[in-house]
Amino acid sequence: MKCRVLTLALILTSVAAPASAQSLFGSVGLGLPVDAVDGRARSLGNMGLGLSGGALLPTDPAAAARVRLPNGVLVAQPSWADASSGGETNYFQGTRFPLMAAGYPVLGGVASVYFTSHLDQDYSGTRERALDLGGQTVVVNDSFKQDGAVSSINAGFARMVTPETSVGVTVGRYTGTVGRTLVRTLQSSDSSAVQPYVSDGSWTYSGYLVTGGVATRVLDFVNVSASATWSTSLDAEASSTTPGDDGSFDLPLQLRLGASAPLARGLTLSASAARADWSGVGDALTGNGEAGVALALGAGLELTQARLFGRQAPLRVGFRHADLPFSPAGESASERILSGGLGLVLNQAGEVVLAGVDLGIERGRRTAGSLVENFWRGTVSLRLAGL
Repeated sequence: MKCRVLTLALILTSVAAPASAQSLFGSVGLGLPVDAVDGRARSLGNMGLGLSGGALLPTDPAAAARVRLPNGVLVAQPSWADASSGGETNYFQGTRFPLMAAGYPVLGGVASVYFTSHLDQDYSGTRERALDLGGQTVVVNDSFKQDGAVSSINAGFARMVTPETSVGVTVGRYTGTVGRTLVRTLQSSDSSAVQPYVSDGSWTYSGYLVTGGVATRVLDFVNVSASATWSTSLDAEASSTTPGDDGSFDLPLQLRLGASAPLARGLTLSASAARADWSGVGDALTGNGEAGVALALGAGLELTQARLFGRQAPLRVGFRHADLPFSPAGESASERILSGGLGLVLNQAGEVVLAGVDLGIERGRRTAGSLVENFWRGTVSLRLAGL
């Protein structure tokens, strides 16, 4: 995947221009990690573990066992970012759908299906510069577009093994395609004298993953969850018309832990952590950045007794710090996020929520040496039960 070396050199020196993307860091390594969680977890700075109640979250497969009715969730995530390096600023915006899931009670447990995002690779940008060709200065316009992501399709099953403890497992397949196009145009008084240079290619991703988890309640009021994801190699197969090579990447074991407990009546504290060592992937990268250990920590508060328009509307705030697995060569990358949001119950029967919306907003900063990216990100998730 040799084109990625040219990609990084292009984007880090590009002039200010709007881009259809989520982040400049999506161009480094295998892209920017995407957490397939809902608006509630996002608002709390949570990795999607240890929260009270049942939920369809691929990071916490055991939580599905507490889903009482047929259930579905759809998550949308718009974002706006500006990245600066060396006095130049780039602007990005885009929307992704990181999670779609459905669960159905069957065989004493809950069967589930998940469509999730893992690594975002969308990026587009332009650059104009002057080159010396044969003693003559020529203005060159470069335009680069990268479109793609690594996603997965998963099927799972979870059930209660004791009144307080549940277990769950999901099995899935990685999928996705990334396409890249570089167009270089030389400005000339005779537009027909020099034809634009075009280089493009596409790769298709494949591989398999298994996630197992356990969730329990300790001392009758502390919720604890843990999960692990094991993956085969992620293979990138070049199309027949692509000049680049195939690739294979050894994805790391991902470990997660989360917990929540009430601090007072109607006020709950949650915390979570995740770790994965991506160093093995770095050996397969063709010079475009480095890979290392990624550790993420998050904590949040949820006020469950708040109401809006006469309906239950929990208020949430959170903080999260995470190391990014991929960064420009020689630099470590990380992000810090302050978050907040609320949930709104649209329809309820007794204690069972039949329809609800969770809204989250995040203000964050990603850094890698002199490269700084500030962003706003929203998360909207719709939950329906009794389908």
